[in-house]
Amino acid sequence: MRKICALCCLLILFPGFYAFLEEDPEENSETELMIGLVEIVKSLDIKSLVIFYPDENSTYDINKFIIKVHERQLKSAIFFNSDDFFSHIESCMGDSLETTSLIFSEPSEIVPEIQYRVLDHRLNLFIFYWGSHSLPRKNSLNLKEPLKVVILTTPRPNVLRIYYNQATPDGKGILVLVNWYDGNSLGLFRFPVLPEIAHVYSDFDGRVLIIPVIHSPPWHFVVYQNETIDNETYSTFPVEYGNMEYEETPLFKVVGGRDDNLLKLLAKKMNFTFKYIDPPERTQGSAIGSSDNLTFSGGLGLLQRREANLLLGDIAITSERSKAVEFSFFTLVDSGAFVTHAPRRLSEALALVRPFRMNVWPALILTVIASGPVLYLVIIVPQWWRKSTRKVKENNFFHHIDYIDEMNYGVPRRLRPLKPIAKRRKLPQNLLERCIWFTINLFLKQSACLPYGGNRARFVSLILWLSATYILGDFYSAQLTSQLARPAREAPINDLYRLEAAMKWKGYELYVERQSASLAILENGTEIFHRLHSMMMAQNRKSNESYLISSIEEGVYMVMMSDRKVVLGGRETLFFNMKRYGVKKFQLSEKLYTRYSAVAVPNGCPFLDILNNILIRLFESGILDRMTNKEYEKMFESTKIKTPKQEIDKTSQKPAKINFEEEHILKPVSLKLLQGAFYTLLIGYILSGIVLLLECEWKKPRRNYIKYLIKFLQKIWCYIKNISLKCITFIGSELQDCFNEEDD
Repeated sequence: MRKICALCCLLILFPGFYAFLEEDPEENSETELMIGLVEIVKSLDIKSLVIFYPDENSTYDINKFIIKVHERQLKSAIFFNSDDFFSHIESCMGDSLETTSLIFSEPSEIVPEIQYRVLDHRLNLFIFYWGSHSLPRKNSLNLKEPLKVVILTTPRPNVLRIYYNQATPDGKGILVLVNWYDGNSLGLFRFPVLPEIAHVYSDFDGRVLIIPVIHSPPWHFVVYQNETIDNETYSTFPVEYGNMEYEETPLFKVVGGRDDNLLKLLAKKMNFTFKYIDPPERTQGSAIGSSDNLTFSGGLGLLQRREANLLLGDIAITSERSKAVEFSFFTLVDSGAFVTHAPRRLSEALALVRPFRMNVWPALILTVIASGPVLYLVIIVPQWWRKSTRKVKENNFFHHIDYIDEMNYGVPRRLRPLKPIAKRRKLPQNLLERCIWFTINLFLKQSACLPYGGNRARFVSLILWLSATYILGDFYSAQLTSQLARPAREAPINDLYRLEAAMKWKGYELYVERQSASLAILENGTEIFHRLHSMMMAQNRKSNESYLISSIEEGVYMVMMSDRKVVLGGRETLFFNMKRYGVKKFQLSEKLYTRYSAVAVPNGCPFLDILNNILIRLFESGILDRMTNKEYEKMFESTKIKTPKQEIDKTSQKPAKINFEEEHILKPVSLKLLQGAFYTLLIGYILSGIVLLLECEWKKPRRNYIKYLIKFLQKIWCYIKNISLKCITFIGSELQDCFNEEDD
């Protein structure tokens, strides 16, 4: 009876007891889990959420979850079709937007599709919840980086466990319990929900990174083994260079370089170890295929396929490469350039005329030609003026009637002043020829007599003499002296337009490194780059790729050994190799374009931000520049410099020595520097002799000079013809005797 009374009191005092009896415990648990999901998503500090709820999944009421999400003022987008969901993720990746996706489906169904569509990126976080009490099997999923996956499990009611695959820096994708949610009392265990990337990858805990390496001084010095030299390592640079800390492999060995030192510094800072590998074709890599399906070969291809972790060196940043891999903060601000052989010394035979450049010759020739006629006009015009003036003679005196009448108006004629008539100076015969010959003698600094003694002629002659002496003479002497003291050289090829003209008219050949950024610029460039690429393709002689070289070092050596070779590449790399062989042997062009080199990483690399922070500090503190300068200092300390194209002595099996002595610019003056004067004197003697012979023959009494000149030329032609026939006959007889001796 007492129990019945107590129950009635409870029913009256607690009307909510009816509701408790009517509530479904499973529905209550589902509501608590939805609240837990919302709390987890909200704690991720995101602005929007992408929800993928498959049509066949009807376990949970998604409407309740969306209501809870909107109550937390969180934007959301829900997709029921997988194609629409993945298209949305791809569009967000194209705009470099971070997306957080909540997927109500099993990971084994979605993860392969994510990896197939290459959506595994550090910007994308995928959260899986499908109501499982335990994790999926380890072999069923491949969650290696850069895929970011969170899996939620419900081991008991109102409890969510949070597993994360990037909680450790090993990159293996092992799911680690990082947090949990207890809907009964505790809520989330810690904040933030997931460990920060900067904290996870600040220490790699001894992880081994795969690094492709290419021989590219001064960034990497690699010794490749040559099987044809008794299995002894043969290097294209001093073996004494750098410190050999790495274990020798059957194929190659890294012995130093700027980026090798940089990699050591990064390994020490981030606590990882690295292993060098030899990339395919030993090149950086070039694009293959169309822009929609772009693949790379070489070291960049390894990064694109995520078979390697980092690629250091002279890796230029281009738009094509940025589609396949990502780049860190730049490690080198470089520019494109090309190197040619140093300008050659010009022949001293033309030293006498070289001071007058092409823009001076027209004015000089015009001055010499016009000076004689101008002097003639100065002399003859006043004579013409006197003849045209009205004159009158009176009492052996000469009067200017008009002038006297104007000044003595009203004075009787007999009282007017009379002016004696000056004696007229007769003009010499052939005045024009005399003036021309006088000016020529004046410019040639020869003695000559003035053709006419008038004041105006003397004044003009004085001006011409001053011009010839103090302007032309002194200027010419100074220029000639300076050029004899420092012999002239040909104009350097320092820009693309001069390079184009040299390739077109002088037979220069352009070379570029195989699968490099410089080759991509030529292939994809417009205007002059396109024209240079066409001419480079047209210079093929042996094969379709004869213009490609394996390294900049080989190209610089090729330029040193040939006068008409040109190599296009990075300015810093070219300058380093030029210093190895002697800067005086080369000519470096102007800066053609700006190019940035950086560390290449796989697309979506999770530790790229940490790598950028370290590189920025190294760049701002000047450590990167110091590392580069240190390589130059080591290079100068090295005494033995071997070349990549040295011939191997078969008997001693050692590289043949090639002596490259520095060319001395300052040399004592010799007769060779003055050979132009002797050539000019010889030419003058020859011309004088020819003129003397013609003049002697011309002065003979002949009636028809034209016929005589024709006969004279015919005699010369017959004389030359007879000599030629005699020479041909003599050569033919000698050849016939040789053939007869061979037959005998």
